[in-house]
Amino acid sequence: MDTERITQWNLSNKEAQQFGIDACFDKMVIGLDETIQREIVSFVNDLTVTSQSTPLVNALNHCFNDVKSEFNAARWVSFEGEIYFDKHAKGFWMLSIDKINSFKNDNKPKSDIYSGITVTSMDDKAFESGTLNDDIIEIINSVLQDEFNEWGIPDRNTLRQLTNLSTAPFDICDGHFFLTDSYLYNLKGKAQAFNCARHQMANTTYGYCLPYSPQLDISELGNKGLFINAIYSGFVPEKIKDNELYKALVVALNYKNKAAIKGLEDKTEILNQLITQKITSTLLLEDYIRADIAPYHSKMLEDTDLGHWSLWTDELENTHEQSIHLPIPMVARDPKSSINDGVVAIDFGTKSTVVVYQKDNVNIHPMRVGTGDLRKDIKAYHYENPTIMEFNDLEQFIHDYQAKDNKPYTRWQDLTISHTAQNAMHGCDSSHFNTFLGEIKQWAGDKNRKLKIVGKEGKVIDLPAFLEIGENDFNPIEIYAYYLGLYINNQNNGIYLDYILSFPVTYEMPIRDKIIESFEKGIQKSLPAELGEEQLDQLTVTKGASEPAAYALVALLAFDFDPCDDERVFYSVFDFGGGTTDFDFGIFREANGKKERRFDYVIEHFGAGGDRFLGGENLLELLAFEIFKKNQTALLAKGIQFEKHPEKDFFAGSEQLLSTSQEAKINTKTLCEMLRPFWQGESETCLDLSQGSLSINLTDVNSVVHTAFELDVSEDELNTILYERIERGVVNFFNALRLAFSHSKLPLQDIDSIKIFLAGNSSKSHFVREIFDKQITLQHEEMQHAADENSRFELYAPLGAEIDDVEKPTGKTGVAFGLIESREGGRIKVIDHNITEDEIRFKYYLGESRKNQFKAIVDREIKFNQWFEFIDASVAKFEVFYTEQPRASTGKMSINDSAVKKVGKKLDVTDDDAMVYLRVISPTQIEYVVAYEDAIANDDYLNEIQLIELM
Repeated sequence: MDTERITQWNLSNKEAQQFGIDACFDKMVIGLDETIQREIVSFVNDLTVTSQSTPLVNALNHCFNDVKSEFNAARWVSFEGEIYFDKHAKGFWMLSIDKINSFKNDNKPKSDIYSGITVTSMDDKAFESGTLNDDIIEIINSVLQDEFNEWGIPDRNTLRQLTNLSTAPFDICDGHFFLTDSYLYNLKGKAQAFNCARHQMANTTYGYCLPYSPQLDISELGNKGLFINAIYSGFVPEKIKDNELYKALVVALNYKNKAAIKGLEDKTEILNQLITQKITSTLLLEDYIRADIAPYHSKMLEDTDLGHWSLWTDELENTHEQSIHLPIPMVARDPKSSINDGVVAIDFGTKSTVVVYQKDNVNIHPMRVGTGDLRKDIKAYHYENPTIMEFNDLEQFIHDYQAKDNKPYTRWQDLTISHTAQNAMHGCDSSHFNTFLGEIKQWAGDKNRKLKIVGKEGKVIDLPAFLEIGENDFNPIEIYAYYLGLYINNQNNGIYLDYILSFPVTYEMPIRDKIIESFEKGIQKSLPAELGEEQLDQLTVTKGASEPAAYALVALLAFDFDPCDDERVFYSVFDFGGGTTDFDFGIFREANGKKERRFDYVIEHFGAGGDRFLGGENLLELLAFEIFKKNQTALLAKGIQFEKHPEKDFFAGSEQLLSTSQEAKINTKTLCEMLRPFWQGESETCLDLSQGSLSINLTDVNSVVHTAFELDVSEDELNTILYERIERGVVNFFNALRLAFSHSKLPLQDIDSIKIFLAGNSSKSHFVREIFDKQITLQHEEMQHAADENSRFELYAPLGAEIDDVEKPTGKTGVAFGLIESREGGRIKVIDHNITEDEIRFKYYLGESRKNQFKAIVDREIKFNQWFEFIDASVAKFEVFYTEQPRASTGKMSINDSAVKKVGKKLDVTDDDAMVYLRVISPTQIEYVVAYEDAIANDDYLNEIQLIELM
């Protein structure tokens, strides 16, 4: 193990500023007289900037933050030794019974309980013979032996502050401190006594000392001024009585007081203590500050089997570095010794992201990346990291992120992700809703979609489409990957340099490559610079199998399929997630032949597809849209707006109801969250819709919140909406299955059994099983096999549905497990027939409108760059209809279906004898041209080739 004890720490100037440490700390001690007032004023008045603060001011802020709430109290601040600062009396009281018992004058009589001091009677003539205050003060201070302060007794008005108390941090009885006692007070230099009992102050000739130290000069300096005064007075706040840094501050600010620093011969030891405390806390808290990861244990800096990466350096070469001589030795660890011989798989999801890893054996384990404190009990949701970001101080985060190539000094409080961001969004007001980004993956997958990033402090960034993001532009995917890297690569887990990333089947290659590049950059940013360039350059992020194919592989293994010889297992996947539903179709077989001898199995996926808007979150938004639409009259009356669902059309009155404003978004999100238990079937928290309504807080266009707004809701209608939309997706699945097997020259009639694996959290819905059972029966009948006893389709529930074991793959985490099982160099070979010429197939069905039906002219199997005849060129205008839905191939899809889109074009040349020709040039782009039938093959056109971008 590469660790060593070091006595000096080499750090850059930036690091020195971040840690608040000046390498020449001796100079600070020597110059304390000249700088103390400026630094104290700077601290009290909050005039410092963190990166420019002195060690002393940083130490003051560090300690004050620990006791800020106590000093903010309305009246009492408690200190060690039963000392209390009284903001009303503007001074310190010492209310220790033991100390009060010790204040005595040996020449005076004693009571049965306390030692007291006798004074003269209180008549006016006898006043001159009263006990001198100086005598009492000498008694008090001889008992206390306080090296910092001289204690005295209060005047009469100040003493009254201890009567008629309602609350206090010390014992009181009937509103008084020591109900039956008489106490001394100062009257013109003489000690007089009052009996404070029975809510009155009566003259008496006998009293006890309540030591008091007035602090009138700090009354206007606020809580930081009181804190400074406490340090100068040597008082230790009760909450931090064991804090060595605070005690060092007491010594540092009183170093001229020989009694206060008795036994401290070398003044640099003062700063040694400060620096040790600061370095220790900074090193142990660095990932807590960056990513809310639980602080490391102090043993890391002491145990030679552990050690800290940030302390490691081979040699001090950089002229921008300086050396700190550590007061005590600390253990440094070479980060290279923490590199794991393993691989990490990341399922970057629309709703949540899953991370699993494999180390030095074949076992695969999930990794908690959504919770910082690994000491908490393990929960299943810890392994599903919400794909969401919260922008607080965006400008500060960007500044810190760009300031350092590796492990920059970013702060979690400036930009959060995961559960923290998600919980904050649920409780935010409408004015801050745009400061959250929950559509990171959707933005990446749509090459025409732009994005607006808004920080709570006011900074706004307009981002272009993902593929247009430049090298130095703010890239949310890179930042998200950076945080994942911090969770993965830290001193709890070690360091990983090999990563595999999943992708939906519909993502084009340029988008996949850009996401890979972004993840690689972000993860590398999370690694310690001490690794060195050679190791940092070894970091690789590679494309794994498609998401449904990766899941299919794990499901096939989990359900113990073991094809031998020429046996083939025909499979299909219905991956019903949070944002979309993906389909995958293929064959699982035993590896054979010389070229496959290194493998055990081969999985060939020859068909793919999906339903872009069928996902758990989209279903919630669909329910919300329909509920709002049903209540449009009430919403219009109050000026309450909501978002348009992407599959729904505009309607009468919608121009005042549909919006993309913050208020519209938060209204939609609020209703979605309220409906979530209904969708997820959580009976213990399920909405009671039996009364036909629900009560919700909605925000109008003027940002006014309408509490308990009643919306009419029908539970039966909601169930119908869910059933019909899911059924439409399942029908699409079977249409895609039929096309996939047809194109693979494997007729369904010749296949005895096709395994259908359900995946994704949304597949847990009872509607899914019910609808699949119905459709399987219909498919069985359509294939004229009604007489057969068994169906050729066999449905499998999502993994983990029956076993609650986080170590096993589930319907959600299975994709990540599959990425490792199908990794390059593993025992399973993956052949993807969906990708040709380094690109996925065409994403759409192209067609025309015939008798209000969509008539498909070409399907997704069409080859790129081949012209096909579309329509005559006799008129200038023509329309192209297109859809992603496989049911378009049936000829029974209504042209009015919201899934059918159209694009209109105008020809710059017309000819009765010519035709309009189309050709596919990418998964989402087509070109058109006008040409004669006998000239198109020779590239002889009547006009310039024009591009059509399909959305």
